[in-house]
Amino acid sequence: MASSDDQEQLRAETARATWEDLAVKARMVHCPDHYAQPWRISLLGDSPSNYRLYVSGCCPKLGEAVTAMIRSDARITASE
Repeated sequence: MASSDDQEQLRAETARATWEDLAVKARMVHCPDHYAQPWRISLLGDSPSNYRLYVSGCCPKLGEAVTAMIRSDARITASE
């Protein structure tokens, strides 16, 4: 039983680390119209199935650019 709990804990930690890495990468994304970087990026959610990034920036196109960056990450698309 402990082995399965340990595996679940490892999966949760791996998912959290993946999303934290995506948050770091999202800070480098630029708006296609204004070439501005995000003002704020926050990781939200309390479990791997609920993780998401909150993006604050110049316009909705910045959020779309961050979403495209996330969707292109093989770690995310492989888990879907």
